[in-house]
Amino acid sequence: MRALRQSRASSASPPSKHEPPHASFWAAPPEFYIDENMHGRTLRRFIADLGYLVHSPASIFGRERLEQGLRDEDWLPVIGAHGWVVFGRDQNILKREVELRALLDAKVHMFLFPGDVPRQGIIELVQANLGEICTLASARRPSVYWLRPDRVVSYEQRQGELARRRPR
Repeated sequence: MRALRQSRASSASPPSKHEPPHASFWAAPPEFYIDENMHGRTLRRFIADLGYLVHSPASIFGRERLEQGLRDEDWLPVIGAHGWVVFGRDQNILKREVELRALLDAKVHMFLFPGDVPRQGIIELVQANLGEICTLASARRPSVYWLRPDRVVSYEQRQGELARRRPR
């Protein structure tokens, strides 16, 4: 099931360049999961106010389970089975073998924020890139992406950038 943009004949008007798309802009808008390393409700409220469904670790697994500890290899298969888009900060998920395997097996779309970006910066990154995030999620080709103010960078693009920076 692929999400498609609604036709121009619909009542939804396309968002301006500076305005994130409302969920009604998409025929089948993605649902989002905000990893527990994101803390707070700011991002969840921002996305929900645009009409998207947003899930949190507490809403899916319960507070008691979170207090016991929730490993990436436990939650990733659940989120992947639902096809939800993940927002997180854990850059190390790509470095730890067990977590990387869980990520690949779960086939999720994961969008990573820089670890030091403040709340308002997170909102600005999502606001600037939400259209592309939804488009990538609609393509049903799961991957890991990094959010930047001017664009979304795929895992492959980032690896290429890092390789060009390394001294030979």
